[in-house]
Parts: sequence; structure tokens; C-alpha cells
Amino acid sequence: MINTRVGNRIKMIRKKLKITENEMSERLGMTMLHYSQLEDGHIKITVDQLVTISYILGVTPQSLILEAKETDFMVFEDKNSVNQPSEIVIFRKKKVI
Repeated sequence: MINTRVGNRIKMIRKKLKITENEMSERLGMTMLHYSQLEDGHIKITVDQLVTISYILGVTPQSLILEAKETDFMVFEDKNSVNQPSEIVIFRKKKVI
């Protein structure tokens, strides 16, 4: 069930940004069928895939997992320079009490 919700959020944001499934599958290094199954929730998404997808879409991984009213967008210098999830560095906001 969570796979379906995450996949639906990815699909919604991807369509809003006018990114094709083919483009996403190429950037993730997987077949279009595999990506389509991932987005439809038929297969589980890995942490690396989640982080890479969030980076491509310009949102936080948390916004794809958690129910949110607004998507929490991130700002990056150059999205096209990252090819592998291991090249991505995520900075977390400190909680202010």
C-alpha cells in the first residue's frame, strides 16, 4: 500500500514537471517497464531509488513518503551533474525548539 502511495506522489510531481516516464527511467538506469511498475506500486522502491527520484524531481525524499499538504522542494546547483545516488548529499534541517 505504501508503494502505491509513494508511486502516486512520484507520478503526480513528474507529470506536473512535464518529465516523461522514459526520461525518468533513463536517468535512473532502468527499463521503462521497471520504472512504470515502480511508479504504479507493483514493486518496492529502494532507498537509493527514492533519493535519486526525489533529487530528479527537486523534492525531499520525506515529501514522497509522508502525507504532506505542500511538497518540500529542495534547491540544487546542477541536477544534471549527478549520475549515481552515491553522489548525492542530503542536508537535513535542524529542528528548532
